[in-house]
Amino acid sequence: MHRQADDRPIIGPVAAPDLHCMTLNLRRSVPRPAGHPDSWEHRRDAVVALVASEAPTVLAVQEALRPQAVDLATGIGSRWEALLLGRDRYGDGEAVGLLVDTERCSVVERRSWTMSRTPLRPGSRSWATAFPRHAVGAVLDDHATGRRFLALATHLDVASPWARLRSAQLLGRIVAQSGLPAVVMADYNAPAGSAPWRALAEAGVPDTWGRASRHETAELGTYAAYREPRADKPRIDGVLATEDADVSRVAVSTRRPGGVWPSDHLAVHAVLSFGTTA
Repeated sequence: MHRQADDRPIIGPVAAPDLHCMTLNLRRSVPRPAGHPDSWEHRRDAVVALVASEAPTVLAVQEALRPQAVDLATGIGSRWEALLLGRDRYGDGEAVGLLVDTERCSVVERRSWTMSRTPLRPGSRSWATAFPRHAVGAVLDDHATGRRFLALATHLDVASPWARLRSAQLLGRIVAQSGLPAVVMADYNAPAGSAPWRALAEAGVPDTWGRASRHETAELGTYAAYREPRADKPRIDGVLATEDADVSRVAVSTRRPGGVWPSDHLAVHAVLSFGTTA
């Protein structure tokens, strides 16, 4: 049994200079009978309770349909600014994005890129993807430390290994071109240590898991599909950060607020610091 039995926050609020970075695939809402584990109406309060109690500095979400995004943003309160964008050419449809704690960080700039050969063309597709994939980023100023950093959220393609690798390489270039410390949070749809993760590590954005001073949980498979998570399954969700990040804690959340799995994916957490300005 891997679950946090008392359902207390596994990380919770952090103090400067630490940043609490969290990623969660919300699992898009699809029609289900009432009470079905995959029903958004069944899971909604558990998602809100999980996020509100963990109080991340920056949260990345994937598979957020507009009503889900509204439910989450409304449920956790106005302290978090939602920066979400759908994947089609008009910014509609299934979204990825960030929720930023505005008591800690200011949004200086927001950007989006399509994961394709034409990253500035919304809705474009390349590399044998069935539908568009994209990334949403924000340049953030940390009020507490004076540091400026880049946060990116994305969801790599589920079917095409080529697309996952090329997308990871594109993310590495985006980080390099920013010239900023950065954190990249995603459902990578590939096991930790596989080609997309290695491509980002080669670009100077390695996984935080092996760099952490403390592991709050075992490394578990993050696509649990509403079942007990297993250590022999792959972690496909993660928080990656540039090499200048000092990583203190990481965790895979098995919390079930109110006895309900929030999603078919498990949230991944990293507590890290980019230091303070002189």
